[in-house]
Amino acid sequence: MLTTKPIRVFFKYAIPSILGLLAISSAGIIDGYFVGNYVGPTALAAMNMSYPIITIIIGFSFMFAVGSSVICGKLMGENNLKEANNIFSKSIIFIIFSSILLALLLYFNLDNIFSLFNAKENLKNLTVNYLSIIVFFMPILMVAIVLDFFVRVDEQPNLAFLALVSSAIANIVLDYIFIVEYDLGIQAAAYATGISQVLIFFILFPYFLSKKSSFSFIKPYGNFSSIFKAMKNGSSEFINESSAGITVIIFNYIMLQKFGTFGVTAYTIIGYFITVSLMINFAIADSMQPVLSKNFGALNYLRIDKFLKIASIFLISIAVVLVTFILIYPDVLIELFLEGEHKKDIENLTLQFIYYSWPAFLFSGINILITSYFTSIQKPFYSIIIAISRSFIFPISLIIILPIYIGNIGIFVTLALSEFFTFLIAIYLFLKKREKMPTSLITN
Repeated sequence: MLTTKPIRVFFKYAIPSILGLLAISSAGIIDGYFVGNYVGPTALAAMNMSYPIITIIIGFSFMFAVGSSVICGKLMGENNLKEANNIFSKSIIFIIFSSILLALLLYFNLDNIFSLFNAKENLKNLTVNYLSIIVFFMPILMVAIVLDFFVRVDEQPNLAFLALVSSAIANIVLDYIFIVEYDLGIQAAAYATGISQVLIFFILFPYFLSKKSSFSFIKPYGNFSSIFKAMKNGSSEFINESSAGITVIIFNYIMLQKFGTFGVTAYTIIGYFITVSLMINFAIADSMQPVLSKNFGALNYLRIDKFLKIASIFLISIAVVLVTFILIYPDVLIELFLEGEHKKDIENLTLQFIYYSWPAFLFSGINILITSYFTSIQKPFYSIIIAISRSFIFPISLIIILPIYIGNIGIFVTLALSEFFTFLIAIYLFLKKREKMPTSLITN
């Protein structure tokens, strides 16, 4: 991370991260394929209704994983391995207990939470049935997410890739067995997802017991203030995930009011494509976090600039390819998920989403990269501003205001305008911070 040519380091970390997260997101899309085609559109809508709760849980995990791992990355860049191990040990202890508590809290309140949506009873029941199984598996997934980030900091991106790909393959196989062969309904998708996530933990955990690991479990010393510092530092990741979930709640509510259950199904389908795009963006940004934090600890500011330039070019190139594909072949996405008598109605809504929201993909990658950059150099306030703008403030305000003046088109253009306005803020904050960088300390 500190001496190899930046382009080689970038591809060493970015490619496994992209492939791993794409594998996980594709497994989620396969879930949608099996549920949409073998269970029905209402069950597909129920999976989308579950998304906000899942993002809050994963967002908490990401907040802690990213915040603690970049602190350890900086410490390793400073050659302070003892304190890095102390924070690592505290992190694992904290995430185990907090994940169990959070899962229990959600499990016993799911019915009350989804009563607030005013969804039809059938949709609500399917959503609660699906989530009650997912929540059961969540503690081990949350621990696995933290382990995944520490594996990357320890310069083992291929192991992280192996864990994610193995989980994705297991999920697809189990989906087929449970849904197609045994016809177990939406609960089958939940069990397939949960069991496959357990696999990530069992692949990653033994590494930290081996001699290859730079990290080791030690008896923690000192107070737990470093835990709160980690949570503060990774708070933008929580905002990215959880506020995206809140945005989905608002979108689902508005789509239910305007178009009924089919509106939620249409939003779910375009959401799968958005997920693939975001997974690539987050994969590149996340893969750069340990690299940037270590170089920040070693005062290699020029290398940080080089990594950011390479990542930006790569993100923009990927976005252009994805946008070109979805505009030329929108039917491919729709055909994958829909069959039956209501296909035409849902297809029309999905096409409107595609044609109005595609500019969002051109800006979201840079927004996410700059957020990760500020997290890596431990400037959480700037990260929070960008994250809350793109995931909460602009989407919520625009989807409420725009339909009043331009009708349903206002719903469809919200995502694109949100990313564009956030892009302006992100670029301004990045240039402002860059001017203050201590250039007298720049090294190669």
